[in-house]
Amino acid sequence: MYHDSDNDVCAKWSETLRRYHVTSCELENALQARHRLGLSEFELLQVLGGRCGVEQADKVKMKDIEAEMYLSQSALSRTVTRLEKAGLVERAACDFDRRANFLALTAEGRARLEDARPTHQEVLRKHLV
Repeated sequence: MYHDSDNDVCAKWSETLRRYHVTSCELENALQARHRLGLSEFELLQVLGGRCGVEQADKVKMKDIEAEMYLSQSALSRTVTRLEKAGLVERAACDFDRRANFLALTAEGRARLEDARPTHQEVLRKHLV
């Protein structure tokens, strides 16, 4: 049997999807126009640089990044390749586990992240506050 509360839940879910879509599209457009970064590229830089003020590590295991990102493994790999070609991240092999790879921000990557953070926050505040 369908209840009125089911309608409320469905309406809230629809609103969540709409808000996500509108916000992510605006983030994508603003980051690309102002900083030459896509949203997934920015998010990856932010994971490497420490999210929202969290202390950053020198390098991060790819497996740990995969756990934090919303991207598939292949999409993450393509994003890393784009950032690496742009000189914003560096890959490094693990000394004790040949299967493991590390990523680290370059100085240029850290600068681009810091330049883009106010744009990211501006859009988030507009849609979520």
